Amino acid sequence: MDLKEHFKESGIKRVVAGRIPRGVDLITGIKEICREQDIKHGYIPMCIGSLITARIIYAIPDEKAPIDFVYCSPVDIEGPLELLYVQGLIGLEDTGEQSVHLHMLVSDKDMRVFGGHTVEGGNIVAATGEIIIHELDEAEFIRQYDEQTGFRLFKIR
Repeated sequence: MDLKEHFKESGIKRVVAGRIPRGVDLITGIKEICREQDIKHGYIPMCIGSLITARIIYAIPDEKAPIDFVYCSPVDIEGPLELLYVQGLIGLEDTGEQSVHLHMLVSDKDMRVFGGHTVEGGNIVAATGEIIIHELDEAEFIRQYDEQTGFRLFKIR
């Protein structure tokens, strides 16, 4: 397998530290920071805080799918929730729109931990969402349809 098309060396152009305030969706807040700071491609090494609600999807088996799994319908988790960890990628859709791919861990009032792929519009900040964003100087993430998996994935260029 030739992996050359799947990676590119890059440095960190700059680091942006921020805070997503109460009542704002995580992904919406991240997109706003990226717009304000003109960040097109980067990654989120961490975000912590609390959420009023969380909305995630996760992989479930499906023998009919190209790679034997699909993602479930969105699952809403009621808070208050401790936002234990978030990491993700920032790039562009093949249409040019900003795209944010996040995974997170949250815990509920009984200290049960839930994790998955975030869905925009359902991860509402309770007190704060403290975030660090690293902007990349060479690599670009462009989300497009991947025939092998059947998913829209980031391609690196």
